[in-house]
Amino acid sequence: MEFRKIKTLRKEKKITLTELGEKTGYSASFLSQIERGTNRPSLEALRKIADSLGVTVAYLLANEAPQVIQDDETTENGYKVIRNSSGTVYNPWQTNSTYYDTLFNLPVHTNNMVISKIYIDAQSSSSGRKIAHNLCEINYVLKGEATIELKDEILVLQEGDAIFLEAFTPHNILNATENELMLFTLQF
Repeated sequence: MEFRKIKTLRKEKKITLTELGEKTGYSASFLSQIERGTNRPSLEALRKIADSLGVTVAYLLANEAPQVIQDDETTENGYKVIRNSSGTVYNPWQTNSTYYDTLFNLPVHTNNMVISKIYIDAQSSSSGRKIAHNLCEINYVLKGEATIELKDEILVLQEGDAIFLEAFTPHNILNATENELMLFTLQF
């Protein structure tokens, strides 16, 4: 897999391979091999490169416009959170309290894209425990209040709020209220 985006971003930002190496701790030779696709980087290497270039790992892996990370009110505890300023129903976790209504399941790039509506009953959770998977995920709260358990943090999202999670981020979505929770979820 070639990472031409690294080279493109590096050139746009007028950063040499040596300078990127100083920021990431990797040699210019190693970074050049990644750009050309002759060396497969680890997730940790991609994270360091993405951070140094001001984009997400998902951007480096996907075929889309960059999602620039900025230190502003939309970043909470290192997670991109967007706050509201104003086909098939299935149950992958075999619980009685969570149902996924898949709207689309499309092959994109090297992964699938899954778009779902998730319904979580009162006082329930999406999986009962923190899970991590190999897809990036965007969760948008359509109705109710979502409590997102992350590594060592908890974020509460209201109707209209959204969160972006990198692939392999352990998380669990809770509905700690007495009302139904409905989310729009995009996994890619």
